[in-house]
Amino acid sequence: MFGDRATFLSALSSSFTDTYESSQGYQNGFSILSNAAMTAVVGQTRYETTGFQNLNIRFDGGASFGYCAGCNGSFTLHFDATSFGDANGVGGVGLDISGNSGDLPYSALVTFGNSDTQLFALQSNTASFFGLTSDRQIRSIAFGPNGGTTTGGAFSIDNLTIGASGVVPEPASWAMLIAGFGLVGAAARRRRAVTA
Repeated sequence: MFGDRATFLSALSSSFTDTYESSQGYQNGFSILSNAAMTAVVGQTRYETTGFQNLNIRFDGGASFGYCAGCNGSFTLHFDATSFGDANGVGGVGLDISGNSGDLPYSALVTFGNSDTQLFALQSNTASFFGLTSDRQIRSIAFGPNGGTTTGGAFSIDNLTIGASGVVPEPASWAMLIAGFGLVGAAARRRRAVTA
C-alpha cells in the first residue's frame, strides 16, 4: 500500500490518471450521471454506485474537481475493462481522497484478479492518498463502511490513476527463465558441435 503518489507512480510501468476535468470529456460544472454514462466518459473505469442507485456526481469547484457517489454514498470502481489490464484487473490503482466526515469511516474492500479480497482502513476526516499495486491484479475496489453500502458519510475522490504494474517477477519465475536460457544455449552448442 502507498501513502504518497510519487512512490506509487514509480511502481507502475504505464498509467493513466482521470482528473475529472472537462478536458477529459466531462461537461463543465456540476453533473449527475448514471453508472453507464459515468463509465463512458473516459472508458477506463466502470463506476457503480451502491448506496444510491445511478447517482454518480462529478463536481467542478473551480480549481478542484472530483467524483462522489451522491457525495455521501458508497460506490465500487471496477477495473476489468481497461487498456491497462485485462478481465482480471489492473496492476495498480491510486487516488486522492478528499475526505470523509462524521462518525462513518469508509474502507476500501479490494477484490483481486484471483477473487481474493482484502479490506483496507482509510484515514477519516483527512485528505490523503491511497495507492495499491499487486501482481494478482486489482479487479475492483468497493468504498464504504467495511467495504459495504451506505447513503451516509461524506467521501469523494480525485486523480484516479490506474496502471500496469512494474512488479518484479518472483524468484521462481527468474529461475525458470534462467533455466530456459541455459537449455537454449546448450542446444545451440550441441548443434554447432554436430555441424563441425
